[in-house]
Amino acid sequence: MATGAILYSVLAQLFQRPPVRSLLRRLPLKALQVSRPEASKGTNSSKAGGEPQSLLSRLEVEEAFKAHTWQRQEFDFLVTLLTSKDRVYPCVYAAKGFKAQEHAYTFLSSPNPSAPSNVKQIAAALLEYLPRSRQLGPNTSLVIIAPPEAQALPDTEYNLQFWSLLKALTALDPQPWPENIPQETETEGWCFCFAGEPCFMAVLTPAHQSRRSRHAPTVCIAIQPKWIFDILFSTPQKREGALRKVRGLVEDFDDIPLSPDLGNYGEKGKLETRQYFLLDRNESSVCPFRNLKSPI
Repeated sequence: MATGAILYSVLAQLFQRPPVRSLLRRLPLKALQVSRPEASKGTNSSKAGGEPQSLLSRLEVEEAFKAHTWQRQEFDFLVTLLTSKDRVYPCVYAAKGFKAQEHAYTFLSSPNPSAPSNVKQIAAALLEYLPRSRQLGPNTSLVIIAPPEAQALPDTEYNLQFWSLLKALTALDPQPWPENIPQETETEGWCFCFAGEPCFMAVLTPAHQSRRSRHAPTVCIAIQPKWIFDILFSTPQKREGALRKVRGLVEDFDDIPLSPDLGNYGEKGKLETRQYFLLDRNESSVCPFRNLKSPI
C-alpha cells in the first residue's frame, strides 16, 4: 500500500459488481475462532453478539473503536494519509480501495509482528481473507496494524521483524509452496505465497522519515494478492500509465529519490525481495533468509 505498491490494483470500472456495502453484507468478514483479549488491550473487537473478529471492514473498525483507543488513532492516520487532498498519496489505487471499502483490517496484540501470537493471528487472517479477496473488489488489500511501542526502532530492525514474520507464516501455511514460484528469495520470480496465493507486500514503519510514503506511527503491513497486478498491467498501455502516474506522485510525496529497487512488474533484474521493505535511504534492504522454508 505504499511506494512498493506501484504494483497495486486495477480500475474499479473494469468490474461489474453490486455496491460494496451490499457485498460486504452478503459476505461479512466473519472471524475464525481465534481467542483474543478485549479491544482495549490491543486487538480486534467483538460484535454485539460476542463473536471474536479476525477481520474487520472499514465500517466495523469505525464502530468498534472509540477515538481514544490506539486502534482508532492508527486507523485515522491511515484515513488521513489516503484521503488528503493537500498531499496526494502516491498509491492512488490504495486510496480507491479505501474509499470503496474494499480493504480488510486486523489489529495485532503487540508491536512486533513476528511475535508468536501475532503470527498465528496473521495466518488466520490470511486464511480468511485470500479466498474471498476477489469478491471484496479490485482494489482490495489486507491491512495489518500493530500497536505503538515506547520507542521507534531502526529500519533494519523492523526489516528483520518483517522477514521473521514471513518465515514463521510459511511454517504455518497449510498448503504446499506453488510449483511455479521459486523458493530461493534471491531468485527472480520469487514472491511470498500463502495458501497457494502469490502476494505482494508493503511495510510502513515509524523509522521511515524521509521515505514518507512508507511512514506510519506504528508498524503497518499491506498485503495484496497478485491477481490485482495481472489485471492492472494487462496491456502495455495500462502498465505505462499506472507506473507514470504513481511514480510522479512518489517524487512529490517523498523527501528522498525513488528507490532503485523498484521496477516494472516482473522486470528482469528486479527482485521482489527488495521491494517489500524499502529502507529509509537508497540502499537495498536484505532478506536474512535464503529460503523461507529452510530451518536456517
